[in-house]
This record gives sequence, structure tokens and C-alpha cells, in this order.
Amino acid sequence: MSLPVFIQRSIDAIGNARHFDEAISMSRFLGDLLWKNSVGQYELAQLELLLLQKYGGEFTPGARPEQRCEYLHVLTKAYDTGGHTRIVEHLLSSAALADAAVQIVETVEPNALRKLTRARHGCALLPRQAGSRQKIQGLIDIFAQHATIILHVHPYDIETVLAAALAARFFGVKVLLYNHADHVFSYGHGIADRVLEVSYFGWALRARRNIQDKSVYAGIPLKFPEKVPSFSPAASHDTAYLASAGTAYKYKPSDQFSFPQFVLEYARVRQDRLVVIGPSLWSDWWWWKVRLTLRSRVSFYKKMPHEKYLGFLMQASAYVDSFPLTGGTAFPEIFSLGIPSFGVLTGSHGYSPADQLKSASLQELVRDLAAFLATQQRGKLETAAILAQIHEAHDIENVADRIRYAYDLRKDEKQPPWENPGTIDDRFYEKIWASRKGPAIPVHTVPSLKLIRFFLIYWKQVRFGGKQAPDTLA
Repeated sequence: MSLPVFIQRSIDAIGNARHFDEAISMSRFLGDLLWKNSVGQYELAQLELLLLQKYGGEFTPGARPEQRCEYLHVLTKAYDTGGHTRIVEHLLSSAALADAAVQIVETVEPNALRKLTRARHGCALLPRQAGSRQKIQGLIDIFAQHATIILHVHPYDIETVLAAALAARFFGVKVLLYNHADHVFSYGHGIADRVLEVSYFGWALRARRNIQDKSVYAGIPLKFPEKVPSFSPAASHDTAYLASAGTAYKYKPSDQFSFPQFVLEYARVRQDRLVVIGPSLWSDWWWWKVRLTLRSRVSFYKKMPHEKYLGFLMQASAYVDSFPLTGGTAFPEIFSLGIPSFGVLTGSHGYSPADQLKSASLQELVRDLAAFLATQQRGKLETAAILAQIHEAHDIENVADRIRYAYDLRKDEKQPPWENPGTIDDRFYEKIWASRKGPAIPVHTVPSLKLIRFFLIYWKQVRFGGKQAPDTLA
């Protein structure tokens, strides 16, 4: 498969780096650049192999230490809320993956450390190293103490990926890559034994990542309420409101999908209030027209404590998932609380059986939502059956079992266990990126001026020379 010229030039520059630390620094920046800019490149096994061939001989295995435990969850960074931290926390509570420890490579926030320390064999932060070579060697020594490592890494984290590959080479350690951010680029696909998929969207990208034989659906683990929800109306007509919640950027309109436009169209049909949690009116200009038009009928909250957040949702007459970018598993979580849930199939969906609750278009979403609030009926939808499928896909023990037996599943057991409604558009994020006025600037790594120059030449060709990038090499 051909690579954009700027990527090939970047790989060549990394291969010609003056020393190891420079090669790693440039690789980290390239990973960060591809993560934040959806140019259609989702893996770089070629670069992983180049670095292993050129520098792998500089690392030594030493004597294999006594095995500490079966599983090691490896996180680049651990945050107090959301993301990989919550996933690992849930997996640590499972019976199937209980014999586990956690290793954090770069940074950890206080609450995340407190939660992850509950692992049976503890949680450790890698001491700061003098350079990339020492960092990788330190990780190899840690990985050697475990039978299986599960990578929950940031997309740019080439050092952890190389350490995992070398631990596999030296000690036969098994390497699983948990593909949480499956809609963006990430290192690790080339060296992993198995890629643990979480959605139909990631499943659709397998061929473009060249991991058809490695992919196994694992899913995202969720904690469900013990009581089965009733899906009864939560508020009277006088106090009813719609609710939606998500990170601010998930609502930024694209060429095809605009949540603010949906709100305005819905407001012409019904007079319900709307509560939106996540956006900031100061910076998110796409909400200004909604605010000026609906005034007191819409309320915005940038952030709130989790208890208050749940309180708002539990009092809503219905919940609408964010778009053009989906709220992911927030959608099935909220539905499982008994809150009537709605959304639209954008083509970037596929993260849960809850997608069956979504409408095929914005116009249908307006009609379906209005009809439900008028009648309290979901038409032909079997909500109990959908809820059962959600539990099958996301139950913590079910997810843990799929990970535990990732090497043993039959071909028919590897794909997501529900029928996906609607067609996946695996170019969805690329189209959004191509329509942006400027490229995204990486913030996690030290910039490389040489790679920035290669990338800006490419971006100008895409932005001003047409939607399809002409700058490719075979």
C-alpha cells in the first residue's frame, strides 16, 4: 500500500537520524502528528520494523526473572476520568484477568493511581529515565516478569511498543494491543500478536491496518446497575427536558452532520427544554445561534461532578447522543440507566448494540424523538432485547473472557456479537479532517522541524489542491 510522501520522507529521516534518541523523538512526533490529523494512515508497521532492525541489537535480555503474575496492563498515561484508566479499572475487577498488575510509563493523576493500585499485584510508575534507550530497557525488564502484556498506550508511544516487541523476542511474552482509539493512527499494530477491537468501526479498518488475522473483538467493559431499568418517563410535561453530554469538540458540525442544526429543527416541532453538558459558549461558536434563538429553553454546562451529571440525566425525558462524533459507550451506559436514548447513525458508529436505538438521518431523528415524547412508545424497537445485547457485548466478565481467550477463538467468534445497523464509513474522520481550515497541532511530544515541513507541504496540497491528497509514493 502506498504512503503519502511526507510519511515516507519522515520514515527516511528517522532511519537517517544521527543517534537513537533523535530517531525515537522524531518517531514520537510523527505518531502524535498522525494521531491528531486523520490523513488516512492508521498504522506504521514499516517504521516499527525499521527501528527494531536498526536498534534491536543494542538491547540485552539478561536472565529472565521469576514470573510476577499473568497479566500486565501497560498505560502511557493514566487520567482521573475516562479513557483507558476506566477500562483497566473495570478489567482489574474481573475474575478472568484478576492475576494482574499495572505499569504506567509516563504520568499518572492521583485518583487514577488510587484506583489502579487496587490491582492484585499493584500499580507502578516507571521512574524517569535519562534517555529513550534506558526507558526501553527498563520496560523490557518489567515486561519479562509477566506472561501477557496488554497495551493501553497513547498512539505516539513508540518506546513502549518497541519494548513490548523486544520482550516478546527475548522471553516469548504475549503482546495484546487494546485498540481503544480505533478511529485514529496508533503504533503497535505491527508488533502485537492480537489486536483487541472495540467496535465495528475499528473492525472495518482491519484491512487498512493489515491486521485481519490478528483482530479479535473484545469490546469496552461497562458497569451496569443491578436493577433492570423500567424506561418510564422521568419528568412531568412541565419540567421535561432533553439532555445530551459529551466533550465539546464532538458537537462541532461537519459537512453532513450538525447537532446545533438538529436542535433548531427539533425546536420547530416541540417546545422541550434542552440541557447540554460539555460545550463552552465562549469558545464553541457553533452553539451561538442556538443560544440566541432558544434563549432560556437551552442550558449549557461545561463541567460538573459525576453525581450532579447523573442527576441531570436521570431527570431527562430523553437523551440524545453527540454527533458528528459519537459519545461511544456513554450512550449504552445512559440507556442502561433506564433513560430513553436517541441518536443518528453517522457512519462512525458501531461501538455498541445500543446503535439500534439510533435513527438513519437527522430528519428521522427529529421525527422519532418527537413521536416518542408524544406517545412514550418506541415503535417496533424491542428495548429489552437490545439491553440484553448490550450486556452481552459490554459486561465486564464477558469482555475479560474474550481477552483471556483471544488466542483460542474460532473465526466466527472473533467479530462483534451483534448485527450492526447502518453502513460504516471508514473515511468518516478523514473527510472531517480534509474539510478543516487548518491542521491539528500535536501537543504531547517534542516537535521536529523537519517533519513539520514535510507535513505542511502535504497539507497545503490537500487543502488547496483538492480533497484527495496527490502526494503519494508507491
